[in-house]
Amino acid sequence: MIGDSLLRRIDRPVTRADQENRRVCCLPGAKIWDVELRLKRIIKGARRNPLIILHVGTNDMARFSLERIKGDYARLGRMLKEIEAQVIFSGILPVPREGQLRCDRIMMINRWLRQWCYKEGFGMYGHWEAFMDRGLFSRDGLYLSREGNRLLGWRLVQLIKRALN
Repeated sequence: MIGDSLLRRIDRPVTRADQENRRVCCLPGAKIWDVELRLKRIIKGARRNPLIILHVGTNDMARFSLERIKGDYARLGRMLKEIEAQVIFSGILPVPREGQLRCDRIMMINRWLRQWCYKEGFGMYGHWEAFMDRGLFSRDGLYLSREGNRLLGWRLVQLIKRALN
């Protein structure tokens, strides 16, 4: 599992079942481009046809146009196809502190991401409805609360179980 700082507290639940073969790589502040630059180094030594779950895009939403974000996802997708991995993109979560305009942009990119993943043969797992409760976020409205981290960790563990069985 590779992604931005929202993954920083979910390593234990994700790796608990198989510490030998499961890893969480948290890249604080990472944008899609950062994951693309580091991807091959991160998965070096992984077994053949690994399961890669990517949770990235939140930091791009604050800085880039939707077209730029789509292009960055497309470039990352081309690289992932070269690796021959089983890939699932984790949808971007709401950012309560940013208001409705930002949430609308995130919903637009999540809809596009779902369609693009289907077209490209990747999986996509959305979390939007599960994270509508403001209590799942810390006071700053950007990071997850303890309960939010538990929920995200649980959802990702369930996703891994389904993908591997």
